[in-house]
Order: sequence, then C-alpha cells, then structure tokens
Amino acid sequence: MEMERRKLRERSEGKLRRALGRPLAGESSEQPDHIGGFDRSMAEQGLVSIKEGGRISYKHIDDLSPLDMRFVTAAERVEVRWLKEQVERSKRGAEAPAIPKHLR
Repeated sequence: MEMERRKLRERSEGKLRRALGRPLAGESSEQPDHIGGFDRSMAEQGLVSIKEGGRISYKHIDDLSPLDMRFVTAAERVEVRWLKEQVERSKRGAEAPAIPKHLR
C-alpha cells in the first residue's frame, strides 16, 4: 500500500502530464493538459484506477484490499500500453492513439 500511496503522490504532482509531453498530430494543444489535469485531480482525491470485468473505474486508496491489487495492476497495464503507443506514434509522426475512457 505504501507503493500505491507513493504513486498517488507522483500523480498528484503531475507525473502523467509530464509523461505526455507535447501534443501529437491530431491532438489539440489542450488535450495533454486536460488528461494530466484529470489524472492529477483523481489522485488528489485519493482515487486509484482499477480494471474489473473489462471496465476501468476508480476506488479510494483507503478502500483497497490486497485482492484489489490485481485490478490496480490491470488498469496500470492499460495506461502503460497507451503511453507506449503515444511514444511510438510520436517517433513516427503519426496521429495520437485513442484516449482510454478512464482518462477522458
């Protein structure tokens, strides 16, 4: 749980926004700010994304159980996969991939 709290602190400090960098082709200049701001807001509220049953939702960190950690990891995989796709498309000069629903 301490690692989850550390990740929340990093998110509330804008980690995702920094990771997004500049907008990609097809993205508005505000889009990375919007995504980063949304993630930051959720983190400031203590909310962690979980993927359960193919759907991503949020749960307060104090309500997480050890069994929830597999759902937290599943949600993180979705985000990491999307961020990797962002990087690859940026290198190719391609348009941005679709934004995961939980980050809109």
